[in-house]
Amino acid sequence: MRQSKPWRLASILSLSLVGGCSSLITGLIPHLQQTYPTQSAAGIEWLVTVANLAALVTLLANPWLTRRLGSRRVVCWGLLIAGGCGSLPLLPMAYSTLMMTRIGLGLGVGLFSPHALGLIAQVYHGELRARLLGYQTGVSALGNALLMALAGLVVTLGWRRVFGLYLLLLPLAGLAAQVLPGPIRTEPNRPAAAKRATLPVSKWALCLLALATYVLIWGVQLKLPVLLAEHQLDAAVANWTLAGMNLGGLLAGLTFGRLHARLGPYLLALGYLGAALSVWALLAWQRPTGIIAAAIFFNWIYSHTGPYLVYRTNLGLAPDQIDLAASSLTIATIVSAFLAPPLWNSLSHLGLGALTINALSWMAGALAVIALGTLLTIIYPQRSKS
Repeated sequence: MRQSKPWRLASILSLSLVGGCSSLITGLIPHLQQTYPTQSAAGIEWLVTVANLAALVTLLANPWLTRRLGSRRVVCWGLLIAGGCGSLPLLPMAYSTLMMTRIGLGLGVGLFSPHALGLIAQVYHGELRARLLGYQTGVSALGNALLMALAGLVVTLGWRRVFGLYLLLLPLAGLAAQVLPGPIRTEPNRPAAAKRATLPVSKWALCLLALATYVLIWGVQLKLPVLLAEHQLDAAVANWTLAGMNLGGLLAGLTFGRLHARLGPYLLALGYLGAALSVWALLAWQRPTGIIAAAIFFNWIYSHTGPYLVYRTNLGLAPDQIDLAASSLTIATIVSAFLAPPLWNSLSHLGLGALTINALSWMAGALAVIALGTLLTIIYPQRSKS
C-alpha cells in the first residue's frame, strides 16, 4: 500500500497534465482548412473547441456518475473514451465523422478532468492538500506546453499523426485502474445544499467577466496559427509557439502570488492592458520572431487575469457558494470555447484589413476597453472614499 502512494499521486497529477488535451490540434487549423475546403473558418475552428462543449455534458453528470461508480471507474472510462476517440482521426475521414470523434473526445475529458482537483481534495489533507492544489495549476500549464511541443515534433512526420498523441491517455487509464482509490463516501446533504446556494450580483458579474476573458484568449489562440501561416510559417512553428505560450502561463502561475501582493486589483487591469498591447504587437510586427515573442508575452501577462478572477469570485463565500462559483466558472470556460469561433469570424468581416487582421484588431480593442473599465472600477471607489 505504501509503495502505491507515489504512483497514486502521479496518477492524480497526470489528470491535470492531460486536462487540456482537446486543444492539442490547434496548430493544425491551416491543414484542416486545406483538407476540408468547403467548411467555413468557424466550422474548422469548432473541430478544436467542440470537445470543450461536449465535455459540459459529462461534467454536469459527473457528480451522479461518481456517486454510482466511484472516482476510479469514472476516471478510467474517461481516459479510455478520450484516448480512443481522440486517436481515430489517424485514419482519413469525412468532416462530419471527424466532428463526432471530437465530441467523443470531449465526453471523455468531461469524465476525468474534474477529478484532477476532486481527488486531491478527497485523498490529501492539511498543508499537503493546499500545496498540491497549487501544483495542479502549474502541472496543467506544463502539460499543455508539453503536448503542444510534442505536436510540433510529430507534425513534421505528417499532420494526421498528431492525433496519435491521444493514445498516451490509454496507459494513464491503466495506471489509474491500479492505484486510484475506490468509491469514497460523500455527504448526502451536500447536493441539496448546492442547489439552494446563490451568489451575489457582484460574483455573477465576475463570472461574466471570466466568460469574456476566456472568449478573448480562445480567439487569439485560434487565430495565431492562421496568422503564422500567412507569414509562411508551418504548423510545427505554430505548435512550438503555442507551447511557449503555455510556458508563459506556467510562469504567470509562479509570479501571480507576488504580483498580486504588490499590485492588488491593479494586476487585473494590467493583465488586460498588457494583453491588448501584445495583440497590437502581433499585428504591427512583420518578423516571425516578433510575432512569436508577442504571443508568448500575451499568454504570460493575460494568464494573471484568470487566477485573479477565481480568487475574487470565491472570496467571502460560504462552502456551498464556492461549489456554485466553481461550477459557474467551469461552465464559462467551456461555453467560451464554443462562442469564440462564430463571434470572431463574424467580426473578421468588419474592417479594412484581411480577415485575420480584422479579428485580432477587434480583440485588441475589446481588451483595451475592458482594461479601461477595470481601471475605472478600481479608481472611482477610492476617490469616492477620499
